[in-house]
Amino acid sequence: MLNAIQAMQSRRSIREFGPELVPMETVRQLVEAAGRAPSSKNTQPWRLYLVQGAALDALKADYLAAFDAGTKPSPGFRYSPDPLPEAWAARAKANGIGIFKHKGIGREELDKRRAHDRENFHFFGAKQVFFLGTQASSNASGTFMDCGFVLDNLMLGLVSLGYGSCPQFSAVCYPEVLRRHIPGTEDTLFLAALPFGGQKAGSQVNQFQTDRMPVDDWFKVIG
Repeated sequence: MLNAIQAMQSRRSIREFGPELVPMETVRQLVEAAGRAPSSKNTQPWRLYLVQGAALDALKADYLAAFDAGTKPSPGFRYSPDPLPEAWAARAKANGIGIFKHKGIGREELDKRRAHDRENFHFFGAKQVFFLGTQASSNASGTFMDCGFVLDNLMLGLVSLGYGSCPQFSAVCYPEVLRRHIPGTEDTLFLAALPFGGQKAGSQVNQFQTDRMPVDDWFKVIG
């Protein structure tokens, strides 16, 4: 098992999962540990749903139907500023170019680019997906930070156990579809999806690694 530093250094987004399920005993241990995350005044504002089996198959079918029909996404919150700050935009562009190049997808191959986007709504073949949310009527964006601590715990915990994951905003962009498939979520603001599991053996796309800023570009010591 990896220690915390090793898990942080090893984490990457997995975009092709194998067929095996993470055992439920392991899932429960992971979730219980992730729930040790800090929160303001111990409010613990997170809600976590695991979708798998036939329920996940049905959700995938509706998601893919919405994507194929060109249904406009309607997320419950805006993820990024518009326009992106110049430095952010440059890194986002480099990331897009990098993964298309890694997958051998050319600039003019629009069908392959669309197929690449479509994989988000198939959850990259994962057999289990966490959906993280908070109470929509709370109207407090500060809870996003608390929920983010849980998401990070889940991702690092999975890495330490030999599994992988891929945090997604795109997969919560059809919240009404999610509410049809996850009972009792009328007042849930979905923040992220996290498909997870073992990596598909021999996967080429899973070898893609994003660049990171030099630490001195974003870390400053004062005093």
